[in-house]
Amino acid sequence: MTPRGLAPALAVVAVAAVVGVGFANPVPTPPIRTDTLGPDSGEAVPDYLDRARDSIAALDGPVWALVSFTKALTVDEVITTTGSSQVSSVRVPDVRVARVMYRVPIERVQTPLMSVPVPDNDEAVRRSPGVAATRLASLGGDTDRQQQVALASAKQLSAGCACAVGVLVRATPEGLDAIARESNVRAVEALPSDASPWLAAVRPLLPEYVDVVAPGPDDGPVP
Repeated sequence: MTPRGLAPALAVVAVAAVVGVGFANPVPTPPIRTDTLGPDSGEAVPDYLDRARDSIAALDGPVWALVSFTKALTVDEVITTTGSSQVSSVRVPDVRVARVMYRVPIERVQTPLMSVPVPDNDEAVRRSPGVAATRLASLGGDTDRQQQVALASAKQLSAGCACAVGVLVRATPEGLDAIARESNVRAVEALPSDASPWLAAVRPLLPEYVDVVAPGPDDGPVP
């Protein structure tokens, strides 16, 4: 049997050993994810547009940037608007589309935003609506309405709807300037040159955001 005074001493030694191991092998601190691309909830749309313009005003090298569209586009319109087509005669120099963001427009229904990574080629962009549709169909939702919305969105994406609301690109300042002048582009916002888009929250300025960034009604019928 362990002497009465020895048990507390052994406990203290054990705790000290654990603490010592912790100091010797510290748990890595997760990165602080403070970078964002896109408007903040409740932000005035004119304020965001000014902020986005300021972000590309003095660039001196390639950066990651969010491109938000004036309306939902088809994938072919995305390729034409970004000038990223490898066969287009109006190809924008040094632009690489890395993600395509989809949100199916259904009147008075809040639909999910889907972001699909794509390799650097046109066919990958053209296949991305099908990828988004497959993910939506498999994710479903927590409620019957959410499941219905997901399936309705997946069906429209599979049919090739005009549902692309934004893209993440890697581009030179000249490329971003050219994209910003396109008629289908509403905003271009760049990350700082040392920031990573994979650690940033990315949310496009949706076409329905007119005055303030706020969700609309969600009381319409789901087709």
